[in-house]
Amino acid sequence: MTRREPDRMSMEASALEQPVPLHGVGGVEGVQPAYDQSRQPARFIAALEIAPGQRIADVGAGLGYFTLRLSDAVGPAGQVVATDINDEALARLRARVSERKNVVVRKVAPDEPGLEPGAYDLILLSEVDHFLADRKDFLTRLRAALTPNGRVAVTHLRAMRPPLVAAAQEAGYSIVSEYDGLPDHYLLFLQPSSSQ
Repeated sequence: MTRREPDRMSMEASALEQPVPLHGVGGVEGVQPAYDQSRQPARFIAALEIAPGQRIADVGAGLGYFTLRLSDAVGPAGQVVATDINDEALARLRARVSERKNVVVRKVAPDEPGLEPGAYDLILLSEVDHFLADRKDFLTRLRAALTPNGRVAVTHLRAMRPPLVAAAQEAGYSIVSEYDGLPDHYLLFLQPSSSQ
């Protein structure tokens, strides 16, 4: 899903060209201070309330801004599946996570989640939903990949919230919570409605 705006892609790419530690929360934290200030990665990961051992999908992972942080959060007993459609981004991400046994990097087709059914405690969509040809259809397809108590976390700039909320409701999701502690982004947690 790396059809990102050039300025965001170049900021992330610039940060990732620096030496990146592969331990501890914060893979690129501090390397790109302006971007980190906007995204607040430590606060963001804490808001996800990830438990060690969980299985998480980082959909549209791009260069992996959150992938290493998610890997740290799930620990060695958990797993992160990072997906994208862009070969260059995937190659760079594979190089970054080559030492990590709990990260799987996977190429997917546009608008196809490419996730196993019933396997994910959390599915993260970070700044990718506006690239989807049909948000409602994609969110509907994600439902099958969730565990019975699984959640979908969506984050984007605040101006992008209304179309996502409308699509989520049409796809049969309820907003179960929302985190409002990020400077520029919303963070919504969705679960399939019980009536679906």
